[in-house]
Amino acid sequence: MVKCVGIVAALIALVTVAIAQPTETKKSKPRIVEVRGLGTVMTKPDQLRLSIQVNTRGESASGAMREASRRTREIFAILESYGIETKDIQTSRVTVTAILDYEKRIQPRPIVGYNGSNNFSVLFKGKLMEKVGDFLDGAVAAGASSFSGLMYESSQQRELERDALKKAATDAQKRAEVLAEELGASVGRALSVSETVSGVPVPVTRDLARLERATAAPIMTGELTIRASVDVVFELK
Repeated sequence: MVKCVGIVAALIALVTVAIAQPTETKKSKPRIVEVRGLGTVMTKPDQLRLSIQVNTRGESASGAMREASRRTREIFAILESYGIETKDIQTSRVTVTAILDYEKRIQPRPIVGYNGSNNFSVLFKGKLMEKVGDFLDGAVAAGASSFSGLMYESSQQRELERDALKKAATDAQKRAEVLAEELGASVGRALSVSETVSGVPVPVTRDLARLERATAAPIMTGELTIRASVDVVFELK
């Protein structure tokens, strides 16, 4: 009996100590405001990128590629005569594919020849943009098969993207301040930030077939637009 009384007394003491300890208060979540800031930068393009394809056919794979390489060298010589630097010419693909005879119903299909292909892009900078029409004429005569991807670009793309982001960040801060004022608060630190930038090259709005005829009409460059957005979560004080 004495032992039971002792146990009960000990339990009462533990409960008393637990009650005496201050209860922990849950940390309240900070008040926040979420905003999206927008920034736009416009500029005149100062360079133009053109994709060129050279396709040839030969009885052998090596013969097809030799002819494709010969024509490509002639086109490179024309580009050099215009003052295009080697670093502004980029090869994107070199391929050799077999030409199969699908009229004969036998397997495997007999090979009747080979296609050789060189694909590369050229960057025309500054004043050289005005020479594109003349160049296309010469390239066709040298053996170019087709042209594509005539796009306006800016050499200052990265700098322009950063400027657009700065404008977007400033816009986000101002939007947060307006909302905070209406809520009787002030803007605190930024808790999270995410960004998106868009500013792809702009296609030339002229028919390539007309350019191949080297018309004297100038190419209108228009403007490039770089847009940025930032999503920011601010603490409200």
